[in-house]
Amino acid sequence: MTRSSLALRIGLAVAALTVLSALSVTGMALVSTGGQVRDDVDDFLEQRADEILDGVRLRPDRDDNRNNGRGRDADDEVADAGEIIEASLPRSSDLDAEVQTLDMDGVVTATTGLDIPVDDTDIGLADKGGGERLRTVAIDGVEYRVLTAPIPGGGALQVARSLETTTSLIRVIQTRLLAIGGGLALVVALVGWLMARRSLRPLGELTAAAERVAETKDFDTPIDVDGRSDEIGRLASSFNEMLGALATSREQQHRLVQDAAHELRTPLTSVNANIDLLVHAPDLPETERQEILGGVRAELRQLGTLFTEIIELATDDREAASHEIVDLAAVASMAADGVRRRASNPIDLDVTASPVRGDLRSLERAIGNLLGNAVKYSPEGSPITVRVSGGTVAVTDRGPGIAPEDRQRIFDRFHRGESARAQPGSGLGLAIVAKIVADHGGRTFVGDAEPGPGAVVGFVLPNA
Repeated sequence: MTRSSLALRIGLAVAALTVLSALSVTGMALVSTGGQVRDDVDDFLEQRADEILDGVRLRPDRDDNRNNGRGRDADDEVADAGEIIEASLPRSSDLDAEVQTLDMDGVVTATTGLDIPVDDTDIGLADKGGGERLRTVAIDGVEYRVLTAPIPGGGALQVARSLETTTSLIRVIQTRLLAIGGGLALVVALVGWLMARRSLRPLGELTAAAERVAETKDFDTPIDVDGRSDEIGRLASSFNEMLGALATSREQQHRLVQDAAHELRTPLTSVNANIDLLVHAPDLPETERQEILGGVRAELRQLGTLFTEIIELATDDREAASHEIVDLAAVASMAADGVRRRASNPIDLDVTASPVRGDLRSLERAIGNLLGNAVKYSPEGSPITVRVSGGTVAVTDRGPGIAPEDRQRIFDRFHRGESARAQPGSGLGLAIVAKIVADHGGRTFVGDAEPGPGAVVGFVLPNA
């Protein structure tokens, strides 16, 4: 997915969340507002009912010489149903509510003009009294809030008020809240899209760089991190490290191929020459023929060993055996036993228990290569010493030693010093040692034998 589409999706997601939030807030606001408005209407109806029952809302021309239209004094009795007659009720234009009175049988005795519905519950209140009743009814398609209150002495008073104004108010509030929420959603979506686009710009550059590397196979052009320390910056840094590792791996592969081609050329040339000689000289003496065939076999064995070591070095995903606690002293003893069977040099062991975490087979191969290298450069019959202690393996030979200029490179692939060029071998034995040690988190070393002559070559692994 491209950067723009990802930014757009983030913007739309933010907008969707904003719309949901706006709808939730609008719904809660409408519920709260509707409840509050209805409570206000109910309070109004109760107040009007109390005023009418107390005579405060009676018409000024009512036949009542004691009050002269000023309402009742505190000492006057509350009006009963007979006193609240049609002439006592104001016209609908003089009152902000519709009023209706009922006798004890539920028959309407007075009204301001609106025919308020009367049901069995209202008739029960008019006959037997009880608590006030509030309800919502529909009259001629308009909703009204109706309060029915019993009149002392019998009958009931009904006060109603239209909810049309309230409903219109709530609709206006709903429309405005939705408009505000919609506008806010658009603004937030735009801001979210702009912020996402800006924040994801480095990710787009990283994507473009990855596509460029995939197309051009160019591992040498790093991505500009620009000092970022966030997740994208760390991703770019990791990508640069990966590019560096790929560049190094490709360089090592090219060098391995070139070095292998150089090393293979000599034995292949020798084998071809010997075979051509056998083909074109059928009358060679049997002794000379067998000598040539022995040389061919030796060259082929060397080629087989070389192929095996090249494959082992070139395969980065070798099957990694599970590491376990092993004793380097025991591993060194096993490797020494194997070398003794094919070498005439005595091998002296000076070992103490040294537990490390590693692969037994690989470590035995590493020590065996060190011993094989020591046998190759030691005079026949001269002793070779193996010392193991504290995670350190040191193999000492009695050969000519290693020149200082060669010590930094003896663990490189195919490297062979001047004194070693006449010796058989591929130049990969110590390179394999270096790789095994690196896989175990250790390091290699080289030095002079004391007392000389000779060299000390070995490695150090972390103690378990």
